Amino acid sequence: MIIQPTSIAAQLWAGAVSGTTAAADTWRVGTLLTARIMGQTDIGKLLLDIGGLTVEADAAGTSLPQQFQVRVLTQGTQPQLEVLPGVVDDRVAMQGLRERLPLQNGYAQLLGVLSALASRPIARTLPATLRAALATLEAAISKPDDVSTPLGMKEAIARSGAFLEAHLAEPKEETPAADDFKAALLSLRRALTDLPAARPAPRPGADGMPGRPLSDTPPPLAQRALVAQPRAAALAELAVTEDNVDELVGQLRGDVRAALSRVEIGQLESHPQAGLWMIEIPLAGVRGYDVLQLRIEEGKPSPSEPEGMWTVGFAIDPPTLGAVQGEIQLRVPRVSVRLWAQHGETVSRLETEFMSLRRQLEKSGLQLDHFACMHGLPVPTSAYSAVLLEARA
Repeated sequence: MIIQPTSIAAQLWAGAVSGTTAAADTWRVGTLLTARIMGQTDIGKLLLDIGGLTVEADAAGTSLPQQFQVRVLTQGTQPQLEVLPGVVDDRVAMQGLRERLPLQNGYAQLLGVLSALASRPIARTLPATLRAALATLEAAISKPDDVSTPLGMKEAIARSGAFLEAHLAEPKEETPAADDFKAALLSLRRALTDLPAARPAPRPGADGMPGRPLSDTPPPLAQRALVAQPRAAALAELAVTEDNVDELVGQLRGDVRAALSRVEIGQLESHPQAGLWMIEIPLAGVRGYDVLQLRIEEGKPSPSEPEGMWTVGFAIDPPTLGAVQGEIQLRVPRVSVRLWAQHGETVSRLETEFMSLRRQLEKSGLQLDHFACMHGLPVPTSAYSAVLLEARA
């Protein structure tokens, strides 16, 4: 694999090649470095983060995991790197992605059914075990007030499903596994599995039941931009009657499977060792449920800056605001905030909160360096890394 610098790193790279910067020691022949795929350029080259340096790589015909190791073979303006064979964990993660990507979908369909059942008397006729499992799922969903405080946000992240297995391995009183969203999904799946087999599910849209498009919501992959998930509008007038309860149960089975696959893709795409977490938090909004997507990344410290920069990307699409996306960068004590809003009136509402945000940060000993709120949403990249291409094959 041959690499070359991007415009972002050109000056640093030039210093490394000439041996005049600390980066030169990092790129000595034989050195092992960790590489992470960041995306793809317009001309088909991979954009990589290697040892904290952003570079372009010509890796045509090479299937690469999202994160891997390389060895420096030669130096110069276009050094050569050897891609080291992936460890067993990488192969297991790739297999997990292959299995779950075709099954996943956003939470909107499942949460839409949950919201519709809550307002319909017919829900009382469902089997007791299914009603209990649906109630457990509802209780595992956070409220907007919960994520409005630092402690509440921490608890909501802990209960999002991304850390269920860690909580089971090391139980902690403040994050019980019983309140976990993935645990509630697993409980609901068991309840649905235990029900007697129903008659075959109807064609999409039949008997008043809305159809479910397969995988219409982009998966939470680390190398893809976040895309806000709107509510499932088609479920607002969901017709649940005694005649189609069996069909509803059949639809729920598919929705729960899709939601569990999505949680597990987020787990597979999170790399705590590299300081990256992909998290989605369902929120009980007004007359329905919304989904807060998070991409949390811890930057590596450098000799000149012992505290690495934290970057938090988020996306949400509540009906009262429309789609909102943002990126928060923190390098203590400085904070930078960039927001994008689908609707112009939402931009105005967010800008009016600027002074309040500054005051809140100052109370915490932080300084707001930059704040911007833009009309329109950022265009998600259409580039796919080798992980997605291989997993889709």
